[in-house]
Amino acid sequence: SLKDAVELAVKADTNLRGADLRGANLGGANLGGANLRCAALRLTSLGGANLRCADLRGADLRGANLGGANLDGVDLTGADLKDAKF
Repeated sequence: SLKDAVELAVKADTNLRGADLRGANLGGANLGGANLRCAALRLTSLGGANLRCADLRGADLRGANLGGANLDGVDLTGADLKDAKF
């Protein structure tokens, strides 16, 4: 699944900067420490995901579901959070 592929990429320290993951179901995914800077995450389901210490600077998170996600240490500088659900 896409969720599994993204988790494996993060585990392998793959740079996901600018990745297009719009509308993906990444609920519950382990994305701790991921480089998702400037990633397209509009309408993405990240509910319950581990995003601890992830780099989400400049990411498009409009309408994303972040309910229950671990956001400890996440850098959201410049991220677009319009209509995001927490």
